[in-house]
Amino acid sequence: MRDLPRPGQVYRHFKGNIYRIITLAEHSETGERLVIYKRDDEDEKSYARPLDMFMSEVDKRKYPDVRDKYRFTLCTDDALSDLGIDAEAQEGGLDPLLEAFLDADNASDKLERFYDMRKTADATILGYVAASLDIEVTGDTDEMYSEILNVLKAKEKYESNRLRR
Repeated sequence: MRDLPRPGQVYRHFKGNIYRIITLAEHSETGERLVIYKRDDEDEKSYARPLDMFMSEVDKRKYPDVRDKYRFTLCTDDALSDLGIDAEAQEGGLDPLLEAFLDADNASDKLERFYDMRKTADATILGYVAASLDIEVTGDTDEMYSEILNVLKAKEKYESNRLRR
């Protein structure tokens, strides 16, 4: 059995594009597990694909000339090096959940990304989030999280009301 994708890992699609895992998610209605990922060279777009499909083998009837066994293959350190990606820098890079938060285009998306960070955000990550919102937060991580959450909820409320006029 293959290991599940983890945030920050880099995968190559059988058609050649390179993608970075942002997180694993659960569909709110069906409970289906999803992989959220993006191309490093596309700032605006991220993609969601059912985990089963992400981990599946290539359909050899539809793509008979493809040599890869799987739809997505985890890139090894050597493969990353061949692509010009420093594997060590990769491991110490920006937290993928923080990156997704910072890349979000509006308050609603930022709030959604912030909820994703609840279990893993430490004081440093929360400090970066607060700085990006131009606010100062104090206290332990739970207090910092609550302060930021309140600001994001207010921003979402007023941003949404402005758009409805």
